[in-house]
Amino acid sequence: MAFPSAPAPLWIAGLMTLAFAAAVHSNVVFDDDPLQPVTSDEMVSVGGTVKLTCRVAESDNSSLQWSNTAQQTLYFGEKRALRDNRIQLHRSTPTELSITISEVQLSDEGEYTCSIFTMPVRTARATVTVLGVPGKPHISGIENPVQEGGTVTLTCTSTGSKPPARLHWFRGDEELEGRPDVVESVPDEPTYNVSSELTLEVSRSDDNQVITCAVDHPSLAPGDKRSEHALRVLYSPNVQILPESDLPREGEKFHLQCLGNSNPKPSSYIWEKKDGELPPLAKANGAFLHFEMLNKTDNGVYLCFVDNGIGSSVGEYMLLVQDPDTTLVSATSSPTPPYSSLATDSPSSSTILELSSAAFQPESTTRLSNDLFPDLTFTPDASSTSTLTPPPFTASVVPSSPFPSSLPTFSTSSVSDSQNGLFTSTAADNIADPTAMSTSSGVDHAVIGGVVAVIVFILLCLLIVLGRYLIRHKGTYLTHEAKGSDDAPDADTAIINAEGGHSGAEDKKEYFI
Repeated sequence: MAFPSAPAPLWIAGLMTLAFAAAVHSNVVFDDDPLQPVTSDEMVSVGGTVKLTCRVAESDNSSLQWSNTAQQTLYFGEKRALRDNRIQLHRSTPTELSITISEVQLSDEGEYTCSIFTMPVRTARATVTVLGVPGKPHISGIENPVQEGGTVTLTCTSTGSKPPARLHWFRGDEELEGRPDVVESVPDEPTYNVSSELTLEVSRSDDNQVITCAVDHPSLAPGDKRSEHALRVLYSPNVQILPESDLPREGEKFHLQCLGNSNPKPSSYIWEKKDGELPPLAKANGAFLHFEMLNKTDNGVYLCFVDNGIGSSVGEYMLLVQDPDTTLVSATSSPTPPYSSLATDSPSSSTILELSSAAFQPESTTRLSNDLFPDLTFTPDASSTSTLTPPPFTASVVPSSPFPSSLPTFSTSSVSDSQNGLFTSTAADNIADPTAMSTSSGVDHAVIGGVVAVIVFILLCLLIVLGRYLIRHKGTYLTHEAKGSDDAPDADTAIINAEGGHSGAEDKKEYFI
Protein backbone atom coordinates (compact mmCIF):
# COMPACT_ATOMS: atom_id res chain seq x y z
CA MET A 1 0.00 0.00 0.00
CA ALA A 2 1.42 3.30 -1.04
CA PHE A 3 1.10 6.44 1.08
CA PRO A 4 1.17 9.86 -0.50
CA SER A 5 4.34 11.70 -0.01
CA ALA A 6 4.25 14.26 2.78
CA PRO A 7 6.72 15.82 5.15
CA ALA A 8 7.68 13.61 8.11
CA PRO A 9 6.30 15.98 10.75
CA LEU A 10 2.87 15.83 9.20
CA TRP A 11 2.89 12.03 9.26
CA ILE A 12 3.87 12.01 12.91
CA ALA A 13 1.16 14.46 13.87
CA GLY A 14 -1.44 12.42 12.01
CA LEU A 15 -0.47 9.19 13.73
CA MET A 16 -0.65 10.84 17.17
CA THR A 17 -4.11 12.18 16.37
CA LEU A 18 -5.35 8.73 15.39
CA ALA A 19 -3.89 7.19 18.53
CA PHE A 20 -5.54 9.83 20.75
CA ALA A 21 -8.92 9.27 19.07
CA ALA A 22 -8.63 5.54 19.57
CA ALA A 23 -7.81 6.02 23.23
CA VAL A 24 -10.76 8.35 23.78
CA HIS A 25 -13.04 5.87 22.09
CA SER A 26 -11.69 3.08 24.29
CA ASN A 27 -12.31 5.12 27.51
CA VAL A 28 -15.84 5.89 26.45
CA VAL A 29 -16.50 2.24 25.85
CA PHE A 30 -14.94 1.43 29.28
CA ASP A 31 -17.13 3.93 31.07
CA ASP A 32 -20.28 2.77 29.34
CA ASP A 33 -19.64 -0.97 29.88
CA PRO A 34 -21.80 -2.14 32.85
CA LEU A 35 -19.86 -5.40 33.08
CA GLN A 36 -16.43 -3.76 33.48
CA PRO A 37 -15.12 -4.42 37.02
CA VAL A 38 -14.00 -1.43 39.12
CA THR A 39 -11.30 -1.53 41.85
CA SER A 40 -9.29 0.96 43.93
CA ASP A 41 -5.68 1.18 45.11
CA GLU A 42 -4.98 0.54 48.78
CA MET A 43 -2.24 1.47 51.29
CA VAL A 44 -1.50 -0.56 54.42
CA SER A 45 1.25 -0.74 57.03
CA VAL A 46 3.22 -3.87 57.77
CA GLY A 47 1.20 -6.06 60.13
CA GLY A 48 -2.10 -4.41 59.22
CA THR A 49 -5.15 -5.63 57.26
CA VAL A 50 -6.15 -4.55 53.77
CA LYS A 51 -9.50 -5.04 52.01
CA LEU A 52 -9.75 -5.46 48.23
CA THR A 53 -13.13 -4.78 46.62
CA CYS A 54 -14.22 -5.46 43.05
CA ARG A 55 -17.64 -4.28 41.73
CA VAL A 56 -19.62 -4.34 38.49
CA ALA A 57 -22.67 -2.26 37.65
CA GLU A 58 -24.69 -5.20 36.28
CA SER A 59 -24.41 -8.95 36.45
CA ASP A 60 -24.94 -11.57 33.75
CA ASN A 61 -24.44 -14.42 36.21
CA SER A 62 -20.70 -14.45 35.50
CA SER A 63 -18.34 -15.01 38.44
CA LEU A 64 -15.80 -12.51 39.76
CA GLN A 65 -12.25 -13.59 40.59
CA TRP A 66 -9.33 -12.10 42.56
CA SER A 67 -5.70 -12.98 41.71
CA ASN A 68 -2.50 -12.01 43.53
CA THR A 69 0.68 -10.40 42.17
CA ALA A 70 1.88 -13.80 40.89
CA GLN A 71 -1.44 -14.29 39.05
CA GLN A 72 -2.48 -17.02 41.48
CA THR A 73 -6.24 -17.19 42.01
CA LEU A 74 -7.23 -16.22 45.52
CA TYR A 75 -11.01 -16.46 45.33
CA PHE A 76 -13.34 -17.49 42.51
CA GLY A 77 -16.72 -16.27 43.64
CA GLU A 78 -17.22 -17.73 47.12
CA LYS A 79 -14.69 -20.52 46.61
CA ARG A 80 -11.22 -20.29 48.11
CA ALA A 81 -8.52 -21.15 45.60
CA LEU A 82 -5.32 -20.48 47.55
CA ARG A 83 -4.73 -22.04 50.95
CA ASP A 84 -3.62 -19.00 52.91
CA ASN A 85 -5.42 -18.36 56.18
CA ARG A 86 -4.44 -14.69 56.05
CA ILE A 87 -6.79 -14.26 53.07
CA GLN A 88 -10.50 -14.34 53.95
CA LEU A 89 -13.75 -13.74 52.07
CA HIS A 90 -15.47 -10.54 53.14
CA ARG A 91 -18.47 -10.36 50.75
CA SER A 92 -19.60 -12.21 47.63
CA THR A 93 -22.62 -11.11 45.52
CA PRO A 94 -23.34 -11.21 41.79
CA THR A 95 -22.03 -7.62 41.51
CA GLU A 96 -19.29 -7.53 44.21
CA LEU A 97 -16.38 -9.64 45.47
CA SER A 98 -14.43 -8.38 48.52
CA ILE A 99 -11.55 -10.13 50.30
CA THR A 100 -9.26 -9.19 53.21
CA ILE A 101 -5.57 -9.87 53.76
CA SER A 102 -4.42 -9.72 57.38
CA GLU A 103 -0.91 -9.53 58.83
CA VAL A 104 0.31 -7.84 55.69
CA GLN A 105 3.97 -8.26 54.85
CA LEU A 106 6.26 -6.31 52.56
CA SER A 107 6.10 -9.17 50.05
CA ASP A 108 2.35 -8.63 49.69
CA GLU A 109 2.94 -5.33 47.88
CA GLY A 110 2.08 -5.24 44.16
CA GLU A 111 -0.81 -5.32 41.66
CA TYR A 112 -3.84 -7.52 42.32
CA THR A 113 -6.22 -8.43 39.44
CA CYS A 114 -10.00 -8.68 39.46
CA SER A 115 -11.52 -10.58 36.49
CA ILE A 116 -15.06 -11.35 35.31
CA PHE A 117 -15.40 -14.26 32.94
CA THR A 118 -17.59 -12.87 30.19
CA MET A 119 -17.10 -12.86 26.46
CA PRO A 120 -14.60 -11.31 26.31
CA VAL A 121 -13.03 -11.52 29.78
CA ARG A 122 -12.86 -8.16 31.48
CA THR A 123 -10.20 -7.28 34.13
CA ALA A 124 -9.24 -4.45 36.52
CA ARG A 125 -6.12 -3.96 38.62
CA ALA A 126 -5.60 -2.65 42.19
CA THR A 127 -2.19 -1.64 43.52
CA VAL A 128 -1.45 -2.44 47.16
CA THR A 129 1.28 -0.32 48.76
CA VAL A 130 2.80 -1.72 51.94
CA LEU A 131 4.39 0.80 54.30
CA GLY A 132 7.40 -0.25 56.33
CA VAL A 133 6.85 1.00 59.89
CA PRO A 134 10.00 2.71 61.20
CA GLY A 135 11.49 1.55 64.45
CA LYS A 136 11.77 3.68 67.60
CA PRO A 137 14.52 6.24 67.16
CA HIS A 138 17.75 5.94 69.13
CA ILE A 139 19.80 8.93 70.31
CA SER A 140 23.56 8.55 70.74
CA GLY A 141 26.26 11.00 71.87
CA ILE A 142 24.37 12.06 74.98
CA GLU A 143 25.75 9.49 77.40
CA ASN A 144 28.45 11.69 78.95
CA PRO A 145 27.96 15.11 80.58
CA VAL A 146 29.22 18.24 78.80
CA GLN A 147 30.98 21.16 80.45
CA GLU A 148 29.37 24.60 80.29
CA GLY A 149 30.32 26.45 77.12
CA GLY A 150 31.21 23.25 75.23
CA THR A 151 29.50 21.63 72.24
CA VAL A 152 27.83 18.26 71.89
CA THR A 153 26.86 16.36 68.73
CA LEU A 154 23.85 14.07 68.93
CA THR A 155 22.84 11.41 66.40
CA CYS A 156 19.33 10.00 65.94
CA THR A 157 18.75 6.79 63.96
CA SER A 158 15.56 5.02 62.85
CA THR A 159 15.44 1.74 60.90
CA GLY A 160 12.97 -0.26 58.80
CA SER A 161 10.96 2.57 57.23
CA LYS A 162 9.35 2.43 53.80
CA PRO A 163 9.28 5.00 52.31
CA PRO A 164 12.17 6.68 54.20
CA ALA A 165 11.04 8.43 57.38
CA ARG A 166 11.86 12.00 58.39
CA LEU A 167 13.44 12.91 61.74
CA HIS A 168 12.77 16.03 63.85
CA TRP A 169 14.71 17.44 66.82
CA PHE A 170 13.21 19.23 69.85
CA ARG A 171 14.63 20.90 72.97
CA GLY A 172 11.69 21.00 75.32
CA ASP A 173 8.88 22.37 73.13
CA GLU A 174 11.29 24.22 70.81
CA GLU A 175 12.04 22.56 67.46
CA LEU A 176 15.71 22.56 66.47
CA GLU A 177 17.26 22.43 63.02
CA GLY A 178 19.55 19.45 62.48
CA ARG A 179 21.58 18.36 59.51
CA PRO A 180 19.71 16.87 56.50
CA ASP A 181 18.64 13.27 56.98
CA VAL A 182 20.93 10.55 55.69
CA VAL A 183 18.98 7.72 53.99
CA GLU A 184 20.49 4.26 53.48
CA SER A 185 18.76 1.28 51.85
CA VAL A 186 18.74 -2.04 53.67
CA PRO A 187 20.39 -4.87 51.72
CA ASP A 188 17.90 -7.44 50.39
CA GLU A 189 15.03 -5.45 51.90
CA PRO A 190 12.79 -2.74 50.43
CA THR A 191 13.25 -0.62 53.60
CA TYR A 192 15.53 2.23 54.60
CA ASN A 193 17.55 3.40 57.59
CA VAL A 194 17.47 7.13 58.34
CA SER A 195 19.83 9.12 60.58
CA SER A 196 20.18 12.78 61.56
CA GLU A 197 22.76 14.82 63.52
CA LEU A 198 22.35 17.82 65.82
CA THR A 199 25.14 20.01 67.25
CA LEU A 200 24.46 22.16 70.34
CA GLU A 201 26.49 24.68 72.33
CA VAL A 202 25.35 24.14 75.91
CA SER A 203 25.07 26.46 78.91
CA ARG A 204 24.10 25.89 82.55
CA SER A 205 20.46 26.54 81.63
CA ASP A 206 20.57 23.40 79.45
CA ASP A 207 21.23 21.17 82.46
CA ASN A 208 18.45 18.54 82.70
CA GLN A 209 16.92 19.92 79.50
CA VAL A 210 15.07 17.19 77.56
CA ILE A 211 16.23 16.56 73.98
CA THR A 212 13.70 14.70 71.79
CA CYS A 213 14.02 12.95 68.42
CA ALA A 214 10.63 12.24 66.76
CA VAL A 215 9.83 10.17 63.64
CA ASP A 216 7.50 11.46 60.93
CA HIS A 217 6.05 8.74 58.67
CA PRO A 218 2.71 8.02 56.89
CA SER A 219 2.29 4.83 58.90
CA LEU A 220 2.44 6.70 62.22
CA ALA A 221 0.35 9.30 63.95
CA PRO A 222 2.25 12.42 65.05
CA GLY A 223 4.30 11.70 68.14
CA ASP A 224 3.76 7.92 68.05
CA LYS A 225 7.46 7.11 68.07
CA ARG A 226 10.00 9.36 69.76
CA SER A 227 13.01 9.11 72.02
CA GLU A 228 13.84 11.51 74.88
CA HIS A 229 17.05 12.08 76.82
CA ALA A 230 18.09 14.75 79.33
CA LEU A 231 21.28 16.76 78.86
CA ARG A 232 23.79 16.86 81.69
CA VAL A 233 25.84 20.04 81.85
CA LEU A 234 28.73 20.61 84.26
CA TYR A 235 29.15 24.18 85.56
CA SER A 236 30.94 26.05 88.33
CA PRO A 237 29.19 27.17 91.54
CA ASN A 238 26.98 30.22 91.83
CA VAL A 239 27.42 31.28 95.49
CA GLN A 240 24.81 32.93 97.73
CA ILE A 241 25.03 33.48 101.52
CA LEU A 242 21.81 33.37 103.55
CA PRO A 243 21.63 34.71 107.14
CA GLU A 244 19.62 33.01 109.87
CA SER A 245 17.89 36.31 110.73
CA ASP A 246 17.55 39.69 109.09
CA LEU A 247 18.25 41.40 112.44
CA PRO A 248 21.19 39.79 114.26
CA ARG A 249 21.28 40.97 117.91
CA GLU A 250 24.18 41.16 120.28
CA GLY A 251 24.39 38.21 122.65
CA GLU A 252 22.27 35.84 120.50
CA LYS A 253 23.24 32.75 118.55
CA PHE A 254 23.49 33.22 114.81
CA HIS A 255 24.63 31.38 111.68
CA LEU A 256 25.29 32.00 107.98
CA GLN A 257 24.54 29.39 105.28
CA CYS A 258 26.53 29.24 102.04
CA LEU A 259 24.58 27.98 99.02
CA GLY A 260 26.57 26.88 95.99
CA ASN A 261 24.38 26.07 92.99
CA SER A 262 26.56 23.90 90.76
CA ASN A 263 26.87 20.60 88.92
CA PRO A 264 28.38 18.53 90.39
CA LYS A 265 27.58 19.64 93.93
CA PRO A 266 30.23 21.64 95.81
CA SER A 267 33.01 19.56 97.32
CA SER A 268 34.54 22.18 99.65
CA TYR A 269 33.52 25.33 101.58
CA ILE A 270 36.05 27.81 103.02
CA TRP A 271 34.97 30.69 105.31
CA GLU A 272 37.00 33.87 105.77
CA LYS A 273 36.53 37.35 107.14
CA LYS A 274 37.56 40.20 104.91
CA ASP A 275 40.47 42.22 106.30
CA GLY A 276 40.84 39.99 109.35
CA GLU A 277 40.49 36.57 110.94
CA LEU A 278 37.33 34.75 111.96
CA PRO A 279 36.10 35.65 115.47
CA PRO A 280 37.04 33.19 118.25
CA LEU A 281 33.36 32.28 118.82
CA ALA A 282 32.71 31.68 115.08
CA LYS A 283 32.96 28.03 114.01
CA ALA A 284 32.93 26.93 110.35
CA ASN A 285 31.10 23.66 109.64
CA GLY A 286 30.92 22.98 105.91
CA ALA A 287 28.32 25.25 104.37
CA PHE A 288 27.51 26.86 107.78
CA LEU A 289 29.30 29.46 109.87
CA HIS A 290 28.00 29.40 113.47
CA PHE A 291 28.31 32.25 116.00
CA GLU A 292 27.88 31.07 119.60
CA MET A 293 27.30 34.63 120.86
CA LEU A 294 27.22 37.71 118.66
CA ASN A 295 29.32 40.72 119.55
CA LYS A 296 29.82 44.14 118.01
CA THR A 297 33.37 43.05 117.18
CA ASP A 298 31.89 40.45 114.80
CA ASN A 299 30.80 43.19 112.40
CA GLY A 300 32.38 42.96 108.97
CA VAL A 301 32.27 41.27 105.57
CA TYR A 302 32.39 37.46 105.52
CA LEU A 303 33.51 35.48 102.46
CA CYS A 304 32.55 31.93 101.41
CA PHE A 305 34.75 30.16 98.83
CA VAL A 306 33.06 27.22 97.08
CA ASP A 307 34.72 24.67 94.77
CA ASN A 308 33.20 21.68 92.92
CA GLY A 309 36.13 20.49 90.77
CA ILE A 310 34.86 22.30 87.68
CA GLY A 311 35.48 25.78 89.03
CA SER A 312 35.33 27.92 92.15
CA SER A 313 33.36 31.02 93.14
CA VAL A 314 33.09 33.30 96.16
CA GLY A 315 30.14 34.97 97.87
CA GLU A 316 30.15 37.71 100.49
CA TYR A 317 27.85 38.95 103.27
CA MET A 318 28.12 42.04 105.47
CA LEU A 319 27.25 41.35 109.13
CA LEU A 320 26.01 44.26 111.27
CA VAL A 321 25.21 43.28 114.87
CA GLN A 322 22.45 45.32 116.52
CA ASP A 323 21.82 46.23 120.18
CA PRO A 324 19.85 43.70 122.24
CA ASP A 325 16.86 46.06 122.67
CA THR A 326 16.78 47.06 119.01
CA THR A 327 13.34 46.76 117.45
CA LEU A 328 12.61 46.37 113.78
CA VAL A 329 10.72 49.37 112.36
CA SER A 330 9.33 49.63 108.88
CA ALA A 331 10.41 52.88 107.20
CA THR A 332 8.93 54.60 104.18
CA SER A 333 10.34 57.44 102.10
CA SER A 334 6.99 59.16 101.67
CA PRO A 335 5.96 61.91 104.14
CA THR A 336 3.98 60.68 107.15
CA PRO A 337 1.07 62.48 108.82
CA PRO A 338 1.54 64.11 112.24
CA TYR A 339 0.49 60.84 113.80
CA SER A 340 -0.77 57.47 112.58
CA SER A 341 -3.30 55.17 114.07
CA LEU A 342 -2.25 52.40 116.39
CA ALA A 343 -2.15 48.96 114.74
CA THR A 344 -1.91 45.74 116.68
CA ASP A 345 -2.24 42.23 115.33
CA SER A 346 -2.77 40.53 118.71
CA PRO A 347 -2.67 41.38 122.46
CA SER A 348 0.84 39.95 122.64
CA SER A 349 2.27 41.76 119.65
CA SER A 350 3.96 45.15 119.87
CA THR A 351 2.37 48.25 118.43
CA ILE A 352 4.49 50.45 116.19
CA LEU A 353 3.63 54.13 115.96
CA GLU A 354 5.30 56.04 113.18
CA LEU A 355 5.61 59.78 113.76
CA SER A 356 7.07 62.40 111.45
CA SER A 357 9.20 65.27 112.65
CA ALA A 358 6.15 67.54 112.54
CA ALA A 359 4.66 65.59 115.45
CA PHE A 360 7.31 67.01 117.74
CA GLN A 361 6.17 70.61 117.19
CA PRO A 362 4.14 72.14 120.06
CA GLU A 363 1.02 72.48 117.92
CA SER A 364 1.23 68.85 116.79
CA THR A 365 1.74 67.63 120.35
CA THR A 366 -1.34 69.54 121.50
CA ARG A 367 -3.46 68.08 118.70
CA LEU A 368 -2.21 64.57 119.49
CA SER A 369 -3.18 64.83 123.18
CA ASN A 370 -6.57 66.39 122.43
CA ASP A 371 -7.40 63.64 119.89
CA LEU A 372 -6.40 60.81 122.21
CA PHE A 373 -8.04 62.26 125.34
CA PRO A 374 -10.83 64.69 124.41
CA ASP A 375 -11.91 65.12 128.06
CA LEU A 376 -8.54 66.42 129.12
CA THR A 377 -7.01 69.81 128.43
CA PHE A 378 -3.36 69.71 127.47
CA THR A 379 -1.47 72.99 127.31
CA PRO A 380 2.25 72.81 126.54
CA ASP A 381 4.39 75.08 128.66
CA ALA A 382 7.53 76.86 127.71
CA SER A 383 9.80 74.22 129.15
CA SER A 384 8.23 71.41 127.14
CA THR A 385 8.37 73.28 123.87
CA SER A 386 11.97 74.19 124.38
CA THR A 387 13.12 70.63 125.11
CA LEU A 388 11.51 68.90 122.10
CA THR A 389 13.71 68.97 119.01
CA PRO A 390 12.34 67.38 115.83
CA PRO A 391 14.80 64.77 114.45
CA PRO A 392 15.03 63.98 110.71
CA PHE A 393 13.40 60.55 111.21
CA THR A 394 11.71 59.28 114.33
CA ALA A 395 9.83 56.20 115.38
CA SER A 396 8.47 54.79 118.59
CA VAL A 397 7.64 51.37 119.96
CA VAL A 398 4.65 50.86 122.23
CA PRO A 399 4.36 47.53 124.11
CA SER A 400 0.90 46.11 123.66
CA SER A 401 -1.24 45.85 126.76
CA PRO A 402 -5.00 45.79 127.35
CA PHE A 403 -4.53 48.73 129.76
CA PRO A 404 -1.80 51.08 128.48
CA SER A 405 -0.12 52.92 131.30
CA SER A 406 1.45 55.72 129.33
CA LEU A 407 1.39 57.57 126.08
CA PRO A 408 3.47 56.24 123.12
CA THR A 409 7.11 56.98 123.79
CA PHE A 410 8.91 59.19 121.29
CA SER A 411 12.37 58.03 120.25
CA THR A 412 14.97 60.66 119.38
CA SER A 413 17.51 58.24 117.90
CA SER A 414 17.43 55.89 114.91
CA VAL A 415 19.85 53.37 113.41
CA SER A 416 20.01 52.48 109.70
CA ASP A 417 20.96 48.98 108.66
CA SER A 418 22.18 49.30 105.06
CA GLN A 419 22.82 45.61 104.75
CA ASN A 420 19.23 44.52 105.45
CA GLY A 421 17.46 47.66 104.20
CA LEU A 422 15.70 48.17 107.56
CA PHE A 423 15.58 50.91 110.23
CA THR A 424 15.89 50.22 113.96
CA SER A 425 15.03 52.46 116.89
CA THR A 426 15.73 52.38 120.64
CA ALA A 427 13.40 53.66 123.37
CA ALA A 428 14.63 56.91 124.98
CA ASP A 429 13.36 60.15 126.53
CA ASN A 430 10.02 58.65 127.46
CA ILE A 431 7.16 61.10 128.11
CA ALA A 432 4.36 59.60 130.20
CA ASP A 433 0.85 60.91 130.75
CA PRO A 434 -0.39 60.15 134.30
CA THR A 435 -4.03 60.44 133.20
CA ALA A 436 -3.82 57.47 130.84
CA MET A 437 -4.34 54.82 133.53
CA SER A 438 -7.08 56.71 135.39
CA THR A 439 -9.13 57.26 132.22
CA SER A 440 -8.92 53.61 131.24
CA SER A 441 -9.72 52.47 134.81
CA GLY A 442 -12.83 54.70 134.99
CA VAL A 443 -14.23 53.13 131.86
CA ASP A 444 -13.58 49.61 133.16
CA HIS A 445 -15.27 50.30 136.54
CA ALA A 446 -18.39 51.56 134.76
CA VAL A 447 -18.60 48.37 132.70
CA ILE A 448 -18.16 46.15 135.75
CA GLY A 449 -20.83 48.07 137.69
CA GLY A 450 -23.33 47.67 134.85
CA VAL A 451 -22.72 43.92 134.69
CA VAL A 452 -23.23 43.54 138.47
CA ALA A 453 -26.50 45.53 138.32
CA VAL A 454 -27.86 43.28 135.57
CA ILE A 455 -26.99 40.14 137.56
CA VAL A 456 -28.73 41.50 140.74
CA PHE A 457 -31.85 42.37 138.76
CA ILE A 458 -32.05 38.86 137.30
CA LEU A 459 -31.69 37.26 140.77
CA LEU A 460 -34.53 39.42 142.20
CA CYS A 461 -36.83 38.41 139.36
CA LEU A 462 -36.10 34.74 140.02
CA LEU A 463 -36.88 35.12 143.76
CA ILE A 464 -40.23 36.81 143.05
CA VAL A 465 -41.30 34.06 140.63
CA LEU A 466 -40.26 31.31 143.09
CA GLY A 467 -42.20 32.96 145.98
CA ARG A 468 -45.41 33.20 144.00
CA TYR A 469 -45.12 29.56 143.02
CA LEU A 470 -44.73 28.36 146.63
CA ILE A 471 -47.64 30.51 147.92
CA ARG A 472 -50.09 29.16 145.32
CA HIS A 473 -49.49 25.54 146.46
CA LYS A 474 -49.79 26.07 150.27
CA GLY A 475 -53.03 24.96 152.28
CA THR A 476 -55.22 22.12 153.59
CA TYR A 477 -57.15 19.80 151.28
CA LEU A 478 -60.26 17.72 152.29
CA THR A 479 -61.60 14.82 150.26
CA HIS A 480 -64.92 12.97 150.20
CA GLU A 481 -63.36 9.61 151.15
CA ALA A 482 -63.16 10.62 154.84
CA LYS A 483 -66.52 12.39 155.04
CA GLY A 484 -68.44 11.24 158.17
CA SER A 485 -65.52 9.34 159.67
CA ASP A 486 -64.94 11.85 162.50
CA ASP A 487 -68.17 11.07 164.48
CA ALA A 488 -68.42 7.33 163.64
CA PRO A 489 -67.68 4.86 166.46
CA ASP A 490 -66.51 2.16 164.05
CA ALA A 491 -65.63 1.60 160.43
CA ASP A 492 -69.06 0.40 159.30
CA THR A 493 -70.75 3.50 160.67
CA ALA A 494 -68.12 5.71 158.97
CA ILE A 495 -68.89 4.10 155.64
CA ILE A 496 -72.66 4.58 156.10
CA ASN A 497 -72.15 8.22 157.04
CA ALA A 498 -69.85 8.79 154.00
CA GLU A 499 -72.64 7.46 151.76
CA GLY A 500 -75.16 9.89 153.16
CA GLY A 501 -76.66 7.66 155.85
CA HIS A 502 -75.82 10.11 158.65
CA SER A 503 -78.21 12.88 157.97
CA GLY A 504 -77.47 14.80 161.13
CA ALA A 505 -73.74 15.03 160.59
CA GLU A 506 -72.18 18.44 160.15
CA ASP A 507 -71.47 19.22 156.55
CA LYS A 508 -67.81 19.58 155.71
CA LYS A 509 -66.56 22.20 153.32
CA GLU A 510 -63.49 22.34 151.14
CA TYR A 511 -61.44 25.47 150.75
CA PHE A 512 -58.83 26.21 148.16
CA ILE A 513 -56.44 29.04 148.73
